[in-house]
Amino acid sequence: MSRLARCQPRKRILVEPLFWTRLHLYILSCTFSQCSPARQDMIDVPPIDELGIAKFKRLFYDVRDIWTLETGAIRGILINLKPLPFQCRQDLFLRLGDHRRVCLGCHYYCLGDNIPVAAYIDHGRIKIQRTIRVEPPIRQCKHPAMNHPAINLGKLKLKRITPIEPLHDPYLRALGRLNLQQAAGVTGVTPKLIFSTKDRHYIYIYSANIPSSVIGMFDNPSTKPSAPNHLFVQITSIPLEPVKSLRSRLLAVLLSTTSLEDAEKPEKLIVYANT
Repeated sequence: MSRLARCQPRKRILVEPLFWTRLHLYILSCTFSQCSPARQDMIDVPPIDELGIAKFKRLFYDVRDIWTLETGAIRGILINLKPLPFQCRQDLFLRLGDHRRVCLGCHYYCLGDNIPVAAYIDHGRIKIQRTIRVEPPIRQCKHPAMNHPAINLGKLKLKRITPIEPLHDPYLRALGRLNLQQAAGVTGVTPKLIFSTKDRHYIYIYSANIPSSVIGMFDNPSTKPSAPNHLFVQITSIPLEPVKSLRSRLLAVLLSTTSLEDAEKPEKLIVYANT
């Protein structure tokens, strides 16, 4: 990775994932698939009741587009579910070699013996995080002085690092890699990430088999991989409606099983997770 970065002397390569661009996807040999519909499999868990449906719609379809509401809606259908005791945790941390670690804001869910199963992030949260990072500090004050050149420069930088296609955001690639790091030592784990956008018709699931050599590129960026690796990230879509069966359909994809018996035994799961 260090060698590839030196091949781009006029570009800043070693930056936090919020500033990643298509160039970083190229360096990591990462490609996103076209979005395809998920299979309509369902796992045998209790459906969402009328009260839960009303709460989910109130939060997820809120016109204010506040990411904390969408996060609360997803959290509400995944936690406190028997017999699957999901635990919700916040934020993952990325470290590149000896560089300081960087916080990647998201929520992720664990099952059983702290086995990561899925992470979640909304597109609105990524947008807000980017805006905060590129705005001039004076702009964030309660009574800012108008420094138009600095403000315009921040807008240009934000435009440059914002991908045209939200589903192919490089930030999602970084979250997927950290999912695998969290699941280190769990065999057969497939990383999964839940992503939502403002269209509010679908939620999207990202999965990829990440070779250990790719993980090694982050731990030892100066070491050349033993063999070239191409990372293909699969994107599948799950319709939000009908909300009553959303939990069953979502868990069937996240846990890669329709058997509740397998889901109750985390050691049988071939899954992995993130936001």
